[in-house]
Amino acid sequence: MKPFQSPACARCAKALGKTCCEPRGTEHLAMVTRADIARISEHTRLAARRFTQEDGVTEAGAADFEARWPLYRGYFRRGPVRTLLLARNGSCIFHERTRGCTLPMDVRPIACRLYPFDKWADGSWSLAVGRYGDLSAARAEGGACLAVEEAESMEEVLTAFGTTREAVEALGAQLAEEARSHGRG
Repeated sequence: MKPFQSPACARCAKALGKTCCEPRGTEHLAMVTRADIARISEHTRLAARRFTQEDGVTEAGAADFEARWPLYRGYFRRGPVRTLLLARNGSCIFHERTRGCTLPMDVRPIACRLYPFDKWADGSWSLAVGRYGDLSAARAEGGACLAVEEAESMEEVLTAFGTTREAVEALGAQLAEEARSHGRG
């Protein structure tokens, strides 16, 4: 199965009023690794400064982040700075409202390809977003994923994204390795 192609993604902006590529308030776009940056730069021929921004965090904040999100352990080894995709006009620089992400699937940041799945500190896999159970509540609160809202189980979310637990775990392992490499420089 090819991972993470969901019809829900194509309907998300209309159903929820925004997509995960359009952060609001304190939300931010995906953290990227040096490997993500290299893939994107090679494909787009853009310098990293054209599509990323650095965001300083405290030492405690970096330690807390790595403790809560095990796939990123080692990311902050070189210092408490995270690299994020750049937002322009309220959305990711690579997002087009009518098309979605303009990057090919294999070029996208691993964090984007992995969303909405996440590995928790206890090692279990779950969803990075909560379920509101009501589209109007999800729309009002933001931070929702249409596939998660429409599914009744983790298996249904996996199916909605055309993927399997094994594919999600393999992508998670790739992100963990890239995060460690990012921290080593």
